[in-house]
This record gives sequence, C-alpha cells and structure tokens, in this order.
Amino acid sequence: MSRPATQFWNDEFARRHAQAGERVPLPNWDDPILKRALQHFGDVRGRTVVDLGCGAGTTSLFFAHHGANVIAVDLSEVAIANLGRYCAANRIDTLRPLKLSAMDLPELGGVDFVFGAMILHHIEPFAAFAQRLRASLHPRGRAFFWENNARSALMIWFREHVVGRLWVPKHGDADEFPLTPAEVDELRKHFEVVVEYPELLLFRMIPRYLFRGHGLAPFAALDRFAYRYPSLRQYSYRQYLCLS
Repeated sequence: MSRPATQFWNDEFARRHAQAGERVPLPNWDDPILKRALQHFGDVRGRTVVDLGCGAGTTSLFFAHHGANVIAVDLSEVAIANLGRYCAANRIDTLRPLKLSAMDLPELGGVDFVFGAMILHHIEPFAAFAQRLRASLHPRGRAFFWENNARSALMIWFREHVVGRLWVPKHGDADEFPLTPAEVDELRKHFEVVVEYPELLLFRMIPRYLFRGHGLAPFAALDRFAYRYPSLRQYSYRQYLCLS
C-alpha cells in the first residue's frame, strides 16, 4: 500500500474513532460473515487468529470473545494505536494489536487461522502474498476472507470510467482494485479454495452509486430474483473465500 493510501486510512480511522467516542465499536455477535468464518475455522479457543487488516478492531474483539488469542494486524498506525489503548483500558489481554504488513505475516510464526474483510484487494504483489500466507499458517491452518469481486466486466468498466466523476462517489483509496479471478487462482496454488456467494450484490450497486442509495427496493428485489440462478451468482460483488 502506498504512503498516500496509508494516510487515507490513517485519516479515516482517526475520524471513525472520534465519532465512536474513542471506543472500539462492538461486533454484531450474530454477524453472518463472522459466524461463517467461525464455522470454517471450528473451535478457536486457545488458538491463534490473525485479523488481517483489523481496522478499528471490531472483528478482533469477536474472535477474542470466542476464546481465541488474536493478533490484530494493520498498516495504519492510527488504527493500531486506537485499538491498543482500548485493550489496555479494558484489560483485554488476549488481543495484541500490531502494525505489520501483510507481506510480513510469516514473522508471526505458525498461526492457526487468518481472517480478513475487504483486505486482499489492497495487497500487491499478490502472488508473493499468497506464498507468504501459506508460510504463515500451520500445515492444517485455515483462512477466511470476505472480499469484493472483479468478475463482472460491466461493473469494472463502470468503476474505471464512471466512478469518481461528476456526482458519482468513489469509496476507498486510490490504489485498491477489486479482487480478480486470477488472484483467486494464485491462492489455489497453495490452498484448497472454496468460493461462496452468500448473496447477489449486483443490481443494488446502481442506486448506491447513481442515486445516492435512493430507490433501492426494486434493485434489491432484482438481486434476490437473479440469485436463484447459480450461473449469475459468480458476478456478485461480494464473496467468501474459504481456504484450507
């Protein structure tokens, strides 16, 4: 991640932390993403979970609550400092915030599980990362990622030619690009990868970007209808990657 991108996230986490009243937002204990990750990992009690790209640390708190020893990793020193202060103030000793690059994961030694939410598409060179992810995990270790998806050529065209122009907002830093099928194939060189599409997020992207979120209902209904067809699910902008 470039220095401008790191500064973008430092500013973002400083803003979020101030809005949260200097607290780490507590997780939704019934979050379907986190519950699916926990199902993939199995019993995490006493095991080491790396929360890669931990951000505010909400997900790290989820795994610590379930008995894991959590290493919360992020490149943003602001995010890590915020989380460190919160853990110290609340005497949370099973959660260790650490400023670390994704490329340096093997420095942690063998860990049991790695979790990431919207982090893989920030990492380059991706082939090198896939190798280092494998090296950081115990032989039977597992990883779970909730990610975006670049499989839809139309969506990527819209992202490249429309987003960030006129009234259409751009979310995220300047360096990021949705996770490509080729990058998923890089993971397959080192892991058994199961890709799941828990929902179809496709048509709802239209009102989100063009209409500032207004008029969402008919597009949500269209997504639900199209999800019935397995051949269309691969174009969802959201996916789970279950690595073992």
